[in-house]
Amino acid sequence: MVAINSCFQRLKRTYIFSLIEEKIATLHKKISPDPLINLSIGDIALPLVPTVAQAMSRAVLEMGTFSGLKGYSPSNGYLFLREAIANTHFAILQITPDEIFISDGINTDITNILDLFSLSSIVAIPDPTYPAYLDATILSGRTKIMTLPCLETNQFHPYPPSEACDLIYLCSPNNPTGVAMNRDLLATWVNYALKHKAVIFFDHAYEAFINSVDVPHSIFEIPGAKECAIEFCSFSKSAGFTGLRCSYTILPKALKARYEDQEISLHTLWHRRQAAKSNGVAYPIQKGALATLLPQAQSEIKAQINSYLAQAKALKQGLIQLGLDCHGGIDSPYIWVKTPKGKSSWEFFDELLIKCHLISIPGVGFGKYGEGFVRFSAFTTPDKVDLALKRINQL
Repeated sequence: MVAINSCFQRLKRTYIFSLIEEKIATLHKKISPDPLINLSIGDIALPLVPTVAQAMSRAVLEMGTFSGLKGYSPSNGYLFLREAIANTHFAILQITPDEIFISDGINTDITNILDLFSLSSIVAIPDPTYPAYLDATILSGRTKIMTLPCLETNQFHPYPPSEACDLIYLCSPNNPTGVAMNRDLLATWVNYALKHKAVIFFDHAYEAFINSVDVPHSIFEIPGAKECAIEFCSFSKSAGFTGLRCSYTILPKALKARYEDQEISLHTLWHRRQAAKSNGVAYPIQKGALATLLPQAQSEIKAQINSYLAQAKALKQGLIQLGLDCHGGIDSPYIWVKTPKGKSSWEFFDELLIKCHLISIPGVGFGKYGEGFVRFSAFTTPDKVDLALKRINQL
């Protein structure tokens, strides 16, 4: 009988979202609750903006003609989209179109990027953070994993360790804590990576939500970052593409790694890896992504982002008024809430689910140091925020 990948045995925690679905299903079997309010998953609550929907519709109709027929897209994305991204978001930072790789989501690229590196690499991962970083690292066969505690005492920020590591996962604005790293802290990480010849995997999925003037909109604003960082950006949260799947990875040509006594371009390796393992992103999706960069679409998208941020502000203020200790919600749609009266993450989650019919996410699902917190998402509407606060108040 064929043997399985033994690394699955090292996955000690159940994937948090699956466990939550099981609990919700159990609740429905026991009682018929009031309509559940879902403030858990980071999914969109507003429809695709008109400019983008129309652009995608035109692209589909175009493909219904012989002159507009499209098959597989380039593995690194159509040039029209890569050029547009370079000329809008990264013109000042001098990122070139061929340093941009289009894919079907950050989750895909930020886990697959491990393919480029030795299994002996030491991987540093914040805790709490997005679970896919740790799971992908374990499943890849790596055993040298360093934890970066993000605690209340350090404002939930990961700080460089005293010892050296090779690969560093960073997410800012952070999922789940909602806290963003300022320019000085990012510069500290870039300097650490340059000193130790490490590579930073910078998850920037929530860049569109940044309000604070001291929080960079790209890690490449930091001097030296092109020699040590890969940035992962997304249309999912900024433009409502969670159901469409489109993102892009920026891998500068200046980024090198060692192979025996040679320096190898990681850009070249990633291009080769994508050519072997990716058939690209559908043409209509990329046309829709292109449309997000148009002035009219930017105005429509900004209105949606401001709506989500308004819900985050209202939710956070309401929870604070109810006596809860809250963080985030300024540069991010997530609120990181300390559980009351010493309750565990799961105890407070269960209380909110059973008594308030409100879905959150237990902080411990994001890592050991998430214990004692729950995450609320502001990807919702004002009426649901108001109703959620009224139900929590009843506790």
